[in-house]
Amino acid sequence: MTDQSVISGGNLLSTLIYGGTLVADEEAALHEAWRVATGRRSPYTNYYESITANQQRTITRTHTRTRTADLFVLDRGHNLAGKEVILECADVSDFSSAQVVFDIVLPSATAPGSLDDALGVRSEEGAWYKRFPDRAAFYWRLRIPAMGASQKPKIVGAHLSLSYSFDPWRPMNPDQDELGGEASESDAGWPGMGTPWNRRTDALRVQLSTLFDYDPWRDAYQHFQRYRPTWYIPNEDQAQNAMCIARPQGVAGLGRTPQWFGHQGDIPYVEYEAA
Repeated sequence: MTDQSVISGGNLLSTLIYGGTLVADEEAALHEAWRVATGRRSPYTNYYESITANQQRTITRTHTRTRTADLFVLDRGHNLAGKEVILECADVSDFSSAQVVFDIVLPSATAPGSLDDALGVRSEEGAWYKRFPDRAAFYWRLRIPAMGASQKPKIVGAHLSLSYSFDPWRPMNPDQDELGGEASESDAGWPGMGTPWNRRTDALRVQLSTLFDYDPWRDAYQHFQRYRPTWYIPNEDQAQNAMCIARPQGVAGLGRTPQWFGHQGDIPYVEYEAA
């Protein structure tokens, strides 16, 4: 067990952040390919879907320069459990020299697992995570082979990025959550609540070992800092507990104190659009 935590912000599929293009070989009206990188997690209003059933589909990302990634997340709400999914990268637009990053039949059930497992890991809420050795490429392509009669892919969100691993400063409480909802009291003082909701909330307790660790930390953290959805895995060997997080309002950041040579600090987070 390594007990390393992982954060990953800055979705390389987002054209708003990185420019370039994101296109599918076929897309239904109001369910275009760009929707997978908006950070919206609604399976009812925000998702990519093709038109023709039982045919291979591709979603291709073209960058303005070479970009490096080592983590892919398929957000909850997809219909690809038990189906083959292929991620490829290339330096030419026709993918004539494509490298296969992974070619996997996605697990259909949640089970304890590591980010580095051969089949990745499915989280408790139905998202799928897979870490792979660093790849740098100009073009990236998600390829979904024909799924079967009357079936076509549905993808609510997809995330491709370069992750950052760190040894968390303990204690940490990744299972801590917040209860909310519309509350009321009767004239007799009896409490009542409408539909309650829960969302996980804690702090990223970061203590960098050296000054050289700050730049890679900053690369991942700057997206969280700007209220972009960020993927957080409290323990990379128990990735089924991973979640999507966002920054709450207020002041946050790392600093340096006489007690520790490197940067350290508590950075609060809340679960983003909890299921």
